[in-house]
Amino acid sequence: MNTSTLHPPIRTFELPPSRSAVPRIRHRLAGVLSEWGLPADGDLIYALGLIATELVTNAVTHAGMRTPSIRVTLGIGDGGVLRLGVRDNHTTCPRRITASHDATCGRGTAIVDLLLRERGGRLTTEPHPGGKTVWAELPDTFR
Repeated sequence: MNTSTLHPPIRTFELPPSRSAVPRIRHRLAGVLSEWGLPADGDLIYALGLIATELVTNAVTHAGMRTPSIRVTLGIGDGGVLRLGVRDNHTTCPRRITASHDATCGRGTAIVDLLLRERGGRLTTEPHPGGKTVWAELPDTFR
């Protein structure tokens, strides 16, 4: 994983498009938030880790064959908004589906939506040539 740092605080990680990369991002993000002054055992870190895990899993599942690497960006925006972006090379935007009770997949976007809604956040998609970035935003995190 490569890491870069800019001001305002931004970290970018490049991940291989494989399921083995998914657990690593949770630990990397927890480390960054700890560097930025948040306790490593906090509710925010848990929620952000789960959101990141779901978004990266979706990128691996749906874009892994088209994407040489998945880019994860964590930054602090205006007003203390924490922004998590997951970029891949698939142009289709994520959508929420209704999974059956016995389904083993299909709940990721619903989980992300719920976690963001509980914190007053939002999920957006930014298209770019040959793909997209899915952004999760958590307001008032660093005020």
